[in-house]
Amino acid sequence: MSKFNYKKRNLFSGIHLLGILLLFAGLFALVSPLFLSSGSSMTKIISVGTGSCFIGLLIIFTFSGTLIDTSKNQFQEYVSIIGFRMGSWQNLPEIREIKVVSSTKVQRNIPNGISPTLSGKVTDYSILLYADSNQPEFSFSYSNQDKAEQNGKLLATGLGSKLTLYLKE
Repeated sequence: MSKFNYKKRNLFSGIHLLGILLLFAGLFALVSPLFLSSGSSMTKIISVGTGSCFIGLLIIFTFSGTLIDTSKNQFQEYVSIIGFRMGSWQNLPEIREIKVVSSTKVQRNIPNGISPTLSGKVTDYSILLYADSNQPEFSFSYSNQDKAEQNGKLLATGLGSKLTLYLKE
C-alpha cells in the first residue's frame, strides 16, 4: 500500500443528507409530469428538476479528507469538489505508533414533542497516529470495527510503525 485515503463524509447525516434529498426532489420534479397535471410550463419543471439534481450532486460529491503517501512519506489534507482535489503535499513526520481505539457513548435525541426520544449506545473507532508528542498527529474515525482495524494494520505496515489495539468487546 503506498496511498491511504481517508474521506470525511457520511451520506446519511449532515449536509450530505441534504444533497441526497435535493437529488431525489429533482428527480421527482422531472418525472412528476408523467403522473401529475400542473399549470406550470415544461420549461419551469425541467429547470427546477435539473437545478435541484445539480445542486444535490454538487453537495454529495464535495467533501474533505486526508491522503497519506507512504512511499514518499508525505500527506495532503484536501477538499474534493466533484473529484478535483485541492490541497498541498507536506512532509509526514515519523509516525512511531498507531493506536486503534474504541469509545462508547450514550446518544440521545433531543425531545421535541413530535418525534420519539430515542437513546442508545454508540461505539466509534478511531485510528490515532502518534509522532513524538503525546497528542496524535492524525485522527481517523470509523463506525465499523473491522474497517478501523484493517486500515490501522495497513497504515502500520506502510509506515513501519508499531500498532496497538485498544478495543472493548
